[in-house]
Amino acid sequence: MAFKAVPQVNPWEAHALNCSLPEQRLVPQTPTSYPAVRDDLIYPGLYSGTGFDLMSILLQVTGRPHPSVDLGPVDCSVAVIVSDLELPDMPIVYASDAFCELTGYSQPEILGQNCRFLQNPGPSSPPASHTEAAANKAALQHLRQAVYAQQEIQTRICNYKKNGQPFINFLTVIPVQLHGRRYSVGFQCEDEE
Repeated sequence: MAFKAVPQVNPWEAHALNCSLPEQRLVPQTPTSYPAVRDDLIYPGLYSGTGFDLMSILLQVTGRPHPSVDLGPVDCSVAVIVSDLELPDMPIVYASDAFCELTGYSQPEILGQNCRFLQNPGPSSPPASHTEAAANKAALQHLRQAVYAQQEIQTRICNYKKNGQPFINFLTVIPVQLHGRRYSVGFQCEDEE
């Protein structure tokens, strides 16, 4: 069975497909510019269909010299988002499938948004108690200060899924730089305690 269309792939996969099946140009040749490769074993964009260089960011996160936050193991099952701190309102520029599964939002609904969109309860959400609201406000203030100061932080905040269900987000935020741009990498998991 011949494929008429191939899902979005990075340039190296496209080249491999076109070389193995030259009579059927499966992937159109398009000029793409990628930054210089710094690691001979890992190519930018190779592990992400989005074209976003997540591997370089994760390598920076796991190889940071003096971590103040213990991440534990990081693999493909981790809910992760990346926000561009150089753009106005610091929008999300990458969201993992695990993040979409955790929150119930699709990538098109997430990308371009500020992370604050998770703080809005839906109309069917139960109201937070005064104590919970005060604790969440303090955690959010501390989170904002850490992001602006480019410091690592680990905290728990109340967020809301797309269906309005509240959940305690055990959030770790690590600042990184990639190709001269500042990013904030957020790792999330639902805290069921």
